Amino acid sequence: MPDWSYHTMFRPLLFTLPAERSRRLTLTAIGTLAKCPGGPSLIELMGHMEPPAELSRKHWGISFPTPIGLGAGLDTDARGLSALSQFGFGYIELGPVTRNPVDESGGIERLLADESISYPAPLANMGAAKLAERLERCGHRSLPLACRLSFAPGSSPLEAAQERIEMIEQLSPYCGFFTLDTRQQLLDGWDETAWNLHLSLLAEATKAPLLLVLSPDLPKVEAECLLLPAIRAGIKGVAIAGGISPSSAFGKTSIPQSEAKDTKPPQELSPRRLTGGITREKSIQMVQWIRKSYPNLFMIGSGGVIEPDDALALFAAGADFVQLHSGLIYSGPGLPKRINEAIWQSNHPLRTAELSADSKLSEPDSPTVESHRAPRKFTGQFTGWFSGSLLGIGMVIGGLLALLVALTTVVLPYDEAFLGMRASELQALNPQILPFMSHDRVSLAGTMISIGVIYFQLSRFGLSRQLHWAKQVLLVSGSVGFLSFFLYIGYGYFDILHAVLSLSLFPFFLLAIRQPANKQLSPLPAQVKNDRDWRRSLWGQLFFVIIGCGLTGAGLIISIIGITGVFVPQDLAFLCATPEVLQAYNEKLIPVIAHDRAGFGGALLSVGIAVLLISLWAFRQGESWVWWTLFLGGLPGFASGIGIHFAVGYTDFIHLIPAYVAALLFLVALMLTYPYFCLRKT
Repeated sequence: MPDWSYHTMFRPLLFTLPAERSRRLTLTAIGTLAKCPGGPSLIELMGHMEPPAELSRKHWGISFPTPIGLGAGLDTDARGLSALSQFGFGYIELGPVTRNPVDESGGIERLLADESISYPAPLANMGAAKLAERLERCGHRSLPLACRLSFAPGSSPLEAAQERIEMIEQLSPYCGFFTLDTRQQLLDGWDETAWNLHLSLLAEATKAPLLLVLSPDLPKVEAECLLLPAIRAGIKGVAIAGGISPSSAFGKTSIPQSEAKDTKPPQELSPRRLTGGITREKSIQMVQWIRKSYPNLFMIGSGGVIEPDDALALFAAGADFVQLHSGLIYSGPGLPKRINEAIWQSNHPLRTAELSADSKLSEPDSPTVESHRAPRKFTGQFTGWFSGSLLGIGMVIGGLLALLVALTTVVLPYDEAFLGMRASELQALNPQILPFMSHDRVSLAGTMISIGVIYFQLSRFGLSRQLHWAKQVLLVSGSVGFLSFFLYIGYGYFDILHAVLSLSLFPFFLLAIRQPANKQLSPLPAQVKNDRDWRRSLWGQLFFVIIGCGLTGAGLIISIIGITGVFVPQDLAFLCATPEVLQAYNEKLIPVIAHDRAGFGGALLSVGIAVLLISLWAFRQGESWVWWTLFLGGLPGFASGIGIHFAVGYTDFIHLIPAYVAALLFLVALMLTYPYFCLRKT
């Protein structure tokens, strides 16, 4: 459920359902997908959300891939844990959990105007024992887990400590650290003595890292009363989380009807908690106060993180880690990835070095700073990106030569030698044969030019910056393209020219994919806002994904047809002949046509894969070369594929509908994504 599908399709549908039902449906669906064979690979393919390695952190002996976590309350019972672990988080906090199960005490409600959520308190949970059983079934995972521990209302400090100690023992095999929810003890009215007793019992019983959870709207006096004894007891840090009360948000205990657009009429919500955009200001204020008062205390900030800029604001306020919750619902599952990239782009020293390297490259004796534009040499005088560029140029030249032939003589001397007939004889047998062959060969030539443009761009602007995703696109698409050579001989016709071209270009492909490419990002201004350009680009990305899937599917179908039945009914109608009649003309005619069709299908499959993977992995604000790659790569294919049909009179509407739809989506997608890619913001 990437952002391009979430915002355009799934979110509008899910938001028509009650909040609790849509949450349960979503978590169950993604959790089931992640457990299916190939499910994790599909999630990785669609999202490509692994955090940059430079963002990793280590605390209490635990390695965190990124300082961005998922807070408690969203997936209380670990229904979607397997899938959420692949969303780019550094850890996931489960719970809040109690020893015994808690039934639902009120519905979850959305506050659309504030991009917030209203939760009942306490939240329903299955109990610690069943949660441990579910985690056992989930198996091992490298992503650290945490769990927020609550306790039964009305418990004494001793009873609450015993409950929490029991839960820690049950969950320690799966969770690296625990957070202590403080709301229940505030409701129960514990005094300082009771709190000190509770903390001492926990400190004696467990060595597991414990963090204190403080609500953003907690008065500073009460926060001090909780925090100082906890620090003395050896608490490892504090998490600003848990939402705020409706009275803190609105000055009263009910949500105004204007704020609860998809909820029931106003109701008393005194035990309820609000999370989301409505908590942003109070969360930042609490983080700032704690950082000023306790400079060395580890702190997790959360509350109101709806876009990357909100996370950066919490870091700037003093948070060590930032936790997401409602932002995943309102901004989509790509939010952690966008925040990770914003952190890297905004703060990582590597970006500063790379940005300054442009000016240093012009100074021959300047200190060594490895630029994102500086290629690495590894074989002779050629570099990987330069070899890939030559591969692309070679494909373009080959496509132009094929286009010249297809628009003039149509067939080459070795075609005539194989057939034992001249072109004029074919024309005399059936005047539609040469135009039909021309239409296949022009389409193939245009596709070759498109592939060449894409490979050149990937090499010149992707491999030269050692971008891992660019190398993967070239590897997968190129492998399919070169393997499709064998489709040409499926009917026993060996195309000498194509064989020579393939053998000439294959070494450049091998050199290109040897290029070291381990970088995930280019140094660009961070994309931190859920602005109009970003929202429009999601529609454009959806259309490009559809185009990539369509081209891939069409290439596969045409390849299969080329090595089996060869023709579709519209082809035979244009030729005014049946396969038997064509066979009677010349028994080698169908193999020649099949060779053209299978070759075109293989080339279309290759370019479709490239477009699809670029659409899935390369969408980042300011990467203008990606937009130009899609634009320049698409023009030859669409122009030749549609134009030749009109040139030869093959204008069957049903036959051309897929091309018309794809061309329309192509133009719309380009318009929607241009501001996001090309109007660079600082």
